[in-house]
Amino acid sequence: NSNHHNGDCDGDCDGDADASPMTKKWPSLPMWATERRSWGKRLRIGEWEGCDVGKDNDDNDIDDDDDDEHHHCSNGIGDDEAQIVDQYRQENGWKGSDLVHSETSPVRILEYRVKYPIHNPEGRRRGQGDDAVTLTGLVHFTHRAESHRGFCHGGSMCSIMDDIIGWTGFCVTGDCKPWTGFTVQVNTSLVKPVPVGHVLKIRGMIEKVERRKVYVRAQLVDLNEHGEEIVHATGDGLVIVNRGVMDGH
Repeated sequence: NSNHHNGDCDGDCDGDADASPMTKKWPSLPMWATERRSWGKRLRIGEWEGCDVGKDNDDNDIDDDDDDEHHHCSNGIGDDEAQIVDQYRQENGWKGSDLVHSETSPVRILEYRVKYPIHNPEGRRRGQGDDAVTLTGLVHFTHRAESHRGFCHGGSMCSIMDDIIGWTGFCVTGDCKPWTGFTVQVNTSLVKPVPVGHVLKIRGMIEKVERRKVYVRAQLVDLNEHGEEIVHATGDGLVIVNRGVMDGH
């Protein structure tokens, strides 16, 4: 396939030239990742970034034009990403690091990008099926996720399925509203093992909405040299949003 970067950088690579300062420790990315701007707006969340990135915006979805220096988090302790994020989390009630969004996570979501459907006549942007809220991300499987020799633990794949299903559910209204619900069910099928060090694409899509119930399906894929998707895992899940989040519920 086109994922030729089998080495695991573990935060020591120069990273992706298109990444923001806070992502300068990304591993090398596969060629297909250059298309990721087409996946939608980059989702920036305070507890991942280390600052209240959404305070001056209508929501937490920030266009790439607003990336980089305009939203580079700094708190007087330098540019060390882990320190900045850890301090922010401690000051805002978290007790540790994020399972899949931390610089030291065994399997790490490097970024999410969200795409919303066009407003329907009722003014809502929920969407279902082909006109659905879609969340797409890059995920790095580091050597710390290893199980069988050279391959990552199936639990690492299940963890990111849980994460993307939940965050896709948080985007159901057409704006990302973190922690406005909870995931109650995740079903994952492990199709193909992931080699240590690989970066794959993770995608979640809202399948249907029933009152406060949000049904999400997800895929973990690689792309070969022809642009064809190679499926590593599939999943579906159910998110229950809190009362009052959606109109009339």
